[in-house]
Formats: sequence, C-alpha cells, structure tokens
Amino acid sequence: MISKNNGDNSRIHQQIWKKVLLLLVSTFVLFLLTEIFSEFSFYLTGLIYPRWQHLDPDGSYLYISIHHIFQAIFALVCIGVIKNRMNKSWSDFGFNTNEWRFAIKRVLQFCAIWIGVQSVIAMSMILSGTTPVPFHFPLTGLNFVGYFLFQVLLSGTSEEILFRAMVIFPMLYVGKRAGLSDKTNTIIAVVVSILIFMLAHVNFSFNPFRITNFIFMQQLTSLTFGAFYAYLLLKTRSLVGPILAHNWLNGIVVLVGFLVIQLF
Repeated sequence: MISKNNGDNSRIHQQIWKKVLLLLVSTFVLFLLTEIFSEFSFYLTGLIYPRWQHLDPDGSYLYISIHHIFQAIFALVCIGVIKNRMNKSWSDFGFNTNEWRFAIKRVLQFCAIWIGVQSVIAMSMILSGTTPVPFHFPLTGLNFVGYFLFQVLLSGTSEEILFRAMVIFPMLYVGKRAGLSDKTNTIIAVVVSILIFMLAHVNFSFNPFRITNFIFMQQLTSLTFGAFYAYLLLKTRSLVGPILAHNWLNGIVVLVGFLVIQLF
C-alpha cells in the first residue's frame, strides 16, 4: 500500500513539474520573441531612418514611429502563425470590436483618474528638481506635436499587439492544455504579460551583464497600466480597449509633463 501511494505521489509530482516546465518554457519563448522583435525593429529602423531624417532632424518622433511599425508587423506575423497552429481566428486574438462601448467607458474613467494622479506626480517631481518627462529633443512646436501624435496613435497600437495579444492568448491556450483552472490560468497569463511588459522598459547590458536603465516610477506605472490593459482585454476579448487606453494614457503622461514644464 505504501509503495502504491509513493508511486501515485511520484506521478502527481511529475505531472505538476511538467505543467510548471511547460509554463516556464512558454513564458521564456514569448519573452524572447518580444525582445527579438523589438531589437530587430531597431536594427531595421537604423537602416531606414537616415534616408528620412530630414523630415525629423531632431529625432523627436520618426525613429520611434518606424520602430513601432516594424514591431507591430513582426508581432502580427507571429500571431498569424500561432493562430493557425492553434486553429483560431484573428478575432480570437482580440482583433474585433467586442463591447467597444464598455471599453471606451472604462478607458475614459481611468484616464480621468490618471490625469489627477499624473499631475500630482509631475508637480512632485518638479518640486524635487526632477523633470517629469525627460524629452530627448528640443521642445519646439513641431517636435512636440509629432511626438504627441506618435504616443496617442501608434505607441499603444503596436505594443498592445506585441505585449497583450501575442502573450496573453497563447499563455491562456498553454494553460488550458496543461489543465489549469480558468482562474489560475487567467492569473498566470496576466502576470506573465505584465512581467514581460515591465522588463521591456528595463535596459540591459550583457557583456558584462548589468542593468543600464531602471526607473522605479516607470516600472510602477508599467505595472499599473499593464494590469489595466490586461483587464480590458480579458473583459472584452478585444484589443480596442487596451489600444485606446495605452495610447491615451501615454498621451496624458506626455501632455501633463509638458504643461508642468512650461508652467513651472
């Protein structure tokens, strides 16, 4: 009897470890894909940007716009491959307009709250001698408008395809295949997407390995926003809400920072 119980326990432990290993490997692969797509997009942008630099001599918006376009294209191709392997449709990956009224309502509510939060943060940073939004270009009217339009139209559109659609839905599929409960599966998928999103805002050097850029407030914001984007995606099963929220919240951060700098 003891031997049989030990055998049953051993099989249970093996099954658990197989599930854990499957989830860890899936997480690593998705993280690696997001990094590769981002870095290769930077590489291609570096080849193309010099030809068009005269349109944006201060590098305020064109370079990052090209990068995000490439990034979105790579993510879309990857999603196309994954959806075919999973026998799913584009709609299953959020490319639909499900519950768009609900999404817009929640986005507007969150944005209204965040205007106040961001204003307090920006004022606190100004009073402590820190710039709220460190613009990397001269703040001319054209530069600011180009950068602002990038934020409210393209930044979230590209990144939600990459960090939400390409991460959450495959993780949900893997978790379901592993036999996880719906609640556990959802929590894991959301946590993985948030961690990958946060790591995307940390710069590393590999030779030797060291962190070259880590901003606590940026990580806290990425955590908060990432959770909200994931909530919208899972609630509506549509990218409409996450994309609008990401674009508009980025726009609020930039606009509030700009106004505080100009006023104070």
